[in-house]
Amino acid sequence: MRIDYRRTTGFAVSLSLLALIFSLPAAAQNRVIKGKVTNDKGEPVVGAAVLIQGTDVKREYKVNTDKKGEYFYMGIPFGVYRIVVRAPGYQPDYADNVKPSIAQESDIPFTLKPGEDHKLAFELSPQEMEKLKQEAAKAKEQKETGGEIKAMFDAGLALAQQGKYADAVVEFKKALEKDPLQPYILANMGDALSRLNQMPEALDAYQKAIAAKPDDAAMYTNMGVLLGKMGKMAESQEAFKKAASINPAAAPQNFFNLGATLVNSGRPAEAAEAFKQAIAADPNYAEAYYQLGICQIGNPATIPEALKALEKYTEIGKNPEQVESAKQLILALGKEKGDKGKTKKP
Repeated sequence: MRIDYRRTTGFAVSLSLLALIFSLPAAAQNRVIKGKVTNDKGEPVVGAAVLIQGTDVKREYKVNTDKKGEYFYMGIPFGVYRIVVRAPGYQPDYADNVKPSIAQESDIPFTLKPGEDHKLAFELSPQEMEKLKQEAAKAKEQKETGGEIKAMFDAGLALAQQGKYADAVVEFKKALEKDPLQPYILANMGDALSRLNQMPEALDAYQKAIAAKPDDAAMYTNMGVLLGKMGKMAESQEAFKKAASINPAAAPQNFFNLGATLVNSGRPAEAAEAFKQAIAADPNYAEAYYQLGICQIGNPATIPEALKALEKYTEIGKNPEQVESAKQLILALGKEKGDKGKTKKP
């Protein structure tokens, strides 16, 4: 019997093709996408939501990371995918152009940074994308302008330190043309203007600086000094009180400044109360003791308090001339007190 080898070979090939065709669906199920999600400290992120999105064909698969921060998804059809990872307390992250194969598992790790969830670039609408571009352009412009402003501001500060206040004001104004709401530029310009004796202009600068940064105690302090020089005593006092309320650590100086303003306005009794507040805030504030004593020596009823304040100043005062002055006043007040206590003989 003769055997037809060609027919037998053809039959074998057909069987092989048939086997391959029937094996394709099973092989397709072996594509795997897996990975590990950690934070910036290398710790696993448990329960992170992993979204596997088809970018060539619309399809989605979801899985969560386990207690080791790992995710695993089997049975991925042939195609191109994007993997998006989200977890509470972290910024989202993604990997693009992932092409899982039968030959090898696709291992895609992620490291999440702390932060808030937000839309990723491909999730934005055209309107949102345009807004983002505008914000980025504005930020870039502000960064470039910020460098110019800083250079002008630094130039103004250098000129002010040299006593060239008029030139400093020119530089500050140039900086403010770029950004008129820079509080520290306004405040430093106010200081330079006050040294040029341009008081109304200086006050305007301080008021604008405070409007831009109302929580800065130093600005209120400086404005209070300026208002005192302008004779606006009530406004000056309010500025010092505001400064003390904003920054309790600076309260001793601000109450002392308030007392000085009251002394200059001819109100020693009120000034004495301000100096007492300065001492209450800082029991070692030497100058407050001296000024308190000076304010109280004019009233016989407060001379005992004045003596105590002046005696304290002689112990902690740093100004030799004032220490000597305090000693002389103590001697004079003690002698006067002693003379008044003597009974004259008939």
